[in-house]
Amino acid sequence: MRILGIIDIGSNSMRLVIVQLTDDNSYRIIDDVKHSVRLGKDILPNGNLHPIRMQRAIETLQFYKTLCDAIQTDQIIVVATEAIRKAANQKEFLELVYSLTGLAVRVLEGEEEAYYDYFSVANVFAMSENLIMDIGGASTELIWMKDRKVRNMASLPFGTISISEQLNQAAGNIYEKEKTVTNSLIHTFHQLGWLPHGKTLIGIGGSFRNIAKIDKKRCAYPLELSHNYYLPGERLQDIHQLIMTTPAGRRKDIRGLSSERADIIWGATTAINALLMYCGISDIYISGYGLREGIIYEEILHDLNPVEDVLDYSINNLMSNISLNKKHAFHVWQLSRSLFEQLGSVHELNTSTVNVLKTAALLHDSGISISYYDHHLHSFYIILNSQINGLSQQELLMAAYTAASHRKNKVKVDPAHKGLLREQEINTIRKLGVILRIAESLDRRMNDNINAVDCLIEQEVVTLKLTSKSTHELEAKETMEISAAFLKEFGRRLHII
Repeated sequence: MRILGIIDIGSNSMRLVIVQLTDDNSYRIIDDVKHSVRLGKDILPNGNLHPIRMQRAIETLQFYKTLCDAIQTDQIIVVATEAIRKAANQKEFLELVYSLTGLAVRVLEGEEEAYYDYFSVANVFAMSENLIMDIGGASTELIWMKDRKVRNMASLPFGTISISEQLNQAAGNIYEKEKTVTNSLIHTFHQLGWLPHGKTLIGIGGSFRNIAKIDKKRCAYPLELSHNYYLPGERLQDIHQLIMTTPAGRRKDIRGLSSERADIIWGATTAINALLMYCGISDIYISGYGLREGIIYEEILHDLNPVEDVLDYSINNLMSNISLNKKHAFHVWQLSRSLFEQLGSVHELNTSTVNVLKTAALLHDSGISISYYDHHLHSFYIILNSQINGLSQQELLMAAYTAASHRKNKVKVDPAHKGLLREQEINTIRKLGVILRIAESLDRRMNDNINAVDCLIEQEVVTLKLTSKSTHELEAKETMEISAAFLKEFGRRLHII
């Protein structure tokens, strides 16, 4: 095991993430700190970083170094992006940082920054193709990912700070300013010559996450999760219009908008909206991961190939972090999957829901890491709040409710969640919950006593024929306690032989 500190010196924000890496290729974030330093703002006429901004950056780095020392990190990786990349006094600044903190800074080339963005997305989204946009303070990275590999990428020398300054300096009213800057952005996009049309956009960075937060407030979204949040293109355009038409001094009053970004958010929405128009994009997903996580995955995976299955890796990572009984969890999943496949004509659920069942089955006992008592309810919280990748937010919520159902006939859905879960999804949760309860009952001894289950389906009865290593009266008795719930959800009596 080793502890790694990763410091990202961005043009707008500086951030430290401290991660614990283990020998089984799992990892756990143990601290995450962010400061808005605006190193890319107030650049001097000669191209030098502003002395006051440099001083704030060094003070922040000293704080980060102290924190890393207190946690006893084995290594600190420090990377810097566009503001330092193009600074005329880059060499002097880096030497000053090293003399005052002992930290050696690696200045990333634009394509290196874009690659780390890609590598984070490839390991946390279960999509084979998309367009990735990371809009920072002074640069914007665009990556076309196809078949989970980089098809093309570019780093453009503008970001939220510089675009906001262009908007403020452009002539005319707000609409004329926006048109002038948008035309310039579209011209730059066109010059790339490879941007795909009509692809899903993955948005990286604090501006995207803040835009998602504004959207959540506007539509009363019930979850606080940011990763994999779905934002339709037309809602992004609505938010862009809201920000553009709100006087600068009142933007901080927009619900969900961070006061730290109130003066630069127009630059972000202008760039994103221009890309949507040029590429014909209608679907946006927000990433909770970025450059730092790309570095983490590079440290874990070494060969630079993304994980084979995003969901499987994410679940296994969580299981390792909470020391879950993997043998029992995987056997319950094996039994659940067998029941789900054999009972297809009975439950009539879409096969895509199998990943919801997989997540619930493998993590149904995760709540024991908090307390055994009411652990099914603790499992709900853990599944919903542990950044499990590879599921939509709706699927993640369904998995949490399914896992919470493994000890009771029925778990009541929070009224706040009913905007995200329609009656169809609630019925799916109930059916999957019954399947999971049966599977767990069949492994009640936690010793794989039940090797296999064969389902014999008749008009009014489903018979489970159990194959076991030894007698299975105990498992059969526990399973029959679920017969009333089985009859209610599937309209058939349950019989076991």
